[in-house]
Amino acid sequence: MTTIILTGTGTWNLPADWNDAANTIEVYAPGGNGATSGSASLSGGGGGGGGYTKGTNIPLKAANLAGLITSKAYSTVLADPAYLWSTPGSSGIVIFANFGRNGSGISGGLGGNGGSAVINGVVYTSISRGGGNGGDGRTSTAAAGGGGGGAAGPYGDGGAGGTNTGTNGSVGRGGGGGNGGGAGSSTSATGGTAGISAGAGGAGGANTASGSAGNAGVNTPFSVYSGGGGGGCGDGTGGLSGGIGGLYGGGGGGSGSATTSTGGSGRSGIIIINYTPLVTTTNGNFLAFF
Repeated sequence: MTTIILTGTGTWNLPADWNDAANTIEVYAPGGNGATSGSASLSGGGGGGGGYTKGTNIPLKAANLAGLITSKAYSTVLADPAYLWSTPGSSGIVIFANFGRNGSGISGGLGGNGGSAVINGVVYTSISRGGGNGGDGRTSTAAAGGGGGGAAGPYGDGGAGGTNTGTNGSVGRGGGGGNGGGAGSSTSATGGTAGISAGAGGAGGANTASGSAGNAGVNTPFSVYSGGGGGGCGDGTGGLSGGIGGLYGGGGGGSGSATTSTGGSGRSGIIIINYTPLVTTTNGNFLAFF
């Protein structure tokens, strides 16, 4: 089995030994940023977690030879769906997952929906999951931020970030866990538990403390890359921030109610490609080994 990992943006050229009959492509979309309220009278909402899509036995070689996909672009960056291989002359893409939205004011950002794997109208999607929503902040002169949403993964949706309900309202809310993990607490700083091999949500900040970062996907033993959401910022003096999301796809925690408190950044996505190579025989033909 050959494994290829793509991050950032660029061009991925299809390997000569690509096997249309034995491959998987997993797309973890980026998470959204926690909101920076910029106000002493309200706190920011958390960013949404990124969605997840898995495609199985996608015939990239046949589609490339037929001219259906030629640009070979990919992207996993913030504020954009994560995708692989654009189709010529249109905005269509072979496989994608939707990004988590940024928090805005006191409102948490929505988690990204799972996407699809489609070539020429034929669907190759095997799993599609949604990221957790970011938790809401609150209007108050002593308010902490909402937690960031956890990233989706192969075993479940991302957990939602905790919302500031006003109970212990100056303490930041916990981020959601990744890949079927738990939601962050809406009454305390506790982050959501992690799903299988995923990252747990970061803890919210205590009064006058920043939120903790979401945890990264553990990636063993099931090769899962889903990150947890960052914890919301506690209320207090300036210079504090929501926790950043966990790699990959965790949403950032929201700011506290201070003019110089800032929301935490969401984290980028990742594309994981696995395939069983075709092996060339002495007469130039290809054989597949499974």
